[in-house]
Amino acid sequence: MKTSSSERRRLGLRGKLILAIFAAGSIPIAVGLWVAYDRGNSQLQAVIGDSFKALAMNSASKVDAEIQRVITINRTLAAEAAADPGLRNALLHTGRSPAEAIQVDWPALDSEDQPDWILRASQVTGAASGLLADGPPSPTGVGRVAAVRISGLSLQGEQQRFLFRISTRIQDADSGTLMGWLHRDYDVKNLLDPLVYPVRFGDTGHVMIIDKLGAIVSCPLLRTGSRISDQALVGRVADDNEGWISAHNDGHGSQKFSIIGHAPLRSVNEILEPGAGWYMFVWQDSSEIFAPTRSLLTGVELAGLLAIGLLGILGLYASSRIVKPIRKLRQAAAHIAGGDLNRSPDIDTGDEIEDLAHEFDDMRVQLRQFISTLEDKVDERTRELEDTQAEKDRIVEHLIQAEKMAAMGTMASGIGHEINNPLYAILGRAEAIRDEQDLDRCRAYGKDIIEYAKHIGEIVKDLSGYVRPGTQHDRELVDVNEKLSEAVSMVEQSLLGDGVEFTRSLAPVPGIAAKPEEIRQVFFNVIRNGIQAMGEKGTLDVESRVDDGHVVVMIRDTGPGITKDHQRKIFDPFFTTKGPDEGEGLGLFIVQQIVKKYDGEITVESEHDVGTVFSIRFPVGERNGAL
Repeated sequence: MKTSSSERRRLGLRGKLILAIFAAGSIPIAVGLWVAYDRGNSQLQAVIGDSFKALAMNSASKVDAEIQRVITINRTLAAEAAADPGLRNALLHTGRSPAEAIQVDWPALDSEDQPDWILRASQVTGAASGLLADGPPSPTGVGRVAAVRISGLSLQGEQQRFLFRISTRIQDADSGTLMGWLHRDYDVKNLLDPLVYPVRFGDTGHVMIIDKLGAIVSCPLLRTGSRISDQALVGRVADDNEGWISAHNDGHGSQKFSIIGHAPLRSVNEILEPGAGWYMFVWQDSSEIFAPTRSLLTGVELAGLLAIGLLGILGLYASSRIVKPIRKLRQAAAHIAGGDLNRSPDIDTGDEIEDLAHEFDDMRVQLRQFISTLEDKVDERTRELEDTQAEKDRIVEHLIQAEKMAAMGTMASGIGHEINNPLYAILGRAEAIRDEQDLDRCRAYGKDIIEYAKHIGEIVKDLSGYVRPGTQHDRELVDVNEKLSEAVSMVEQSLLGDGVEFTRSLAPVPGIAAKPEEIRQVFFNVIRNGIQAMGEKGTLDVESRVDDGHVVVMIRDTGPGITKDHQRKIFDPFFTTKGPDEGEGLGLFIVQQIVKKYDGEITVESEHDVGTVFSIRFPVGERNGAL
């Protein structure tokens, strides 16, 4: 069943036009928005990163300046300590014992601990506790002595405050000889937090100081002394060069995209312990950073949606201008297909579609005129045919009579061919009776003559069935093995197979629904052809078996074989390769007709100088179907 075009069509012309307009407009808009967003986002990241970098450098400079201010004060105090007679005498006569404290509290501090104190401890020690700076050894072999050194964070005091120590060299003003060290411990919260905490921007943006291992020195959000867990992030930020990075970790415990500015505290790092370093870390929550971008993107998306909506409206309008007149043309075509040639399409668009409508209407008018002319011609031709109808009837009757004569000729030839076989057998039995003295044997021969005469009668009756098919009520269950044996015996009795060796491989098989005489005739014709092909000398084997609900009979000969060209023709009527007196070429034709009559199949396989095999298949019959 064919499917109509309307059933196959999933998207009409109007839908296709709207889709084309929508795609042509929306795809460039979408691509443009994406490119603009991607480029704008990259540029925004660069601007924010440079801004964070600048803020980190500025904040680092402020902390460096504050530390330098404290160091300047400590150098002044160290000079005062060197000039103080009591301290000077103690430093010069301590025996320079390691780390021996000359004065625990100098200069003197208030005994009461104040929460807002920057300085938490100040003491003077001997020269043996001096710190060695990086560099070549001193002439004394001890090492180059540092002028100032800052130590890392330590948690001290009852209040458990984080402190860091600035150690300043005390030396003789005239000779520059090292006399001792001034160690002063500073409260991180009170010294550094006032420099770091005020640097805030937005709701989350801030700066903080971390060391080279990721420990927090000062931060408004994270506790001093805590650590950043992502060491890969720390390694990128703890760089001796200022800059900015993007990472999927904010350093505050969240795994999300972040932009981080960083800068080293250069002055502080120069006097920190070897291998240590402090770095300024600038960060702001990404959701806050990109909030303006997202707002802009939302606006752009709304504008894009509006543009796409306008494209859709434009597509609807354009499609209606195109599709509506086309639908009118389709309706006009439907009217013409229905035989109505009097309707003209009413289309007024002022464009090519209107021109098409005019051409279509001209075609309608011409078609109406042509059909009118055609009807006149048909009427005229009909009258002519009516006048010659009698002559046509006579011609048909003549053809039928000719076909009948051809069928009768085929039947007559077949009758002559099939009657020859039992006649030879009758002749042989008659000659045997003439020469036979044994009365019982003569009676047996006479009985055979009667059977062959009956067989001739059956052949005449059955051959008429090729022109006038019989009914199924003439059929019965036939024993195939019995008819094979009778056919072989018939061949032997007709003196055809004197020089032929017969072999039988007959398995028990069910019966088939057929006429017994016709089945025996099939086997006889095939066997006779095989003997004639072998020159009446060789081996002929007959075999029966059951295969997939069919009774299969195979007849093999050891003749010269049949060529490929002849194999395609052997079942044609009147085809023969024998001489004029050896047959009319109807034997295998009749065999095929009988086999087909009983829903069977016959095939042939042949090999040169080896022999030929005829395979005959009949469906297994049922007793009630044979009645």
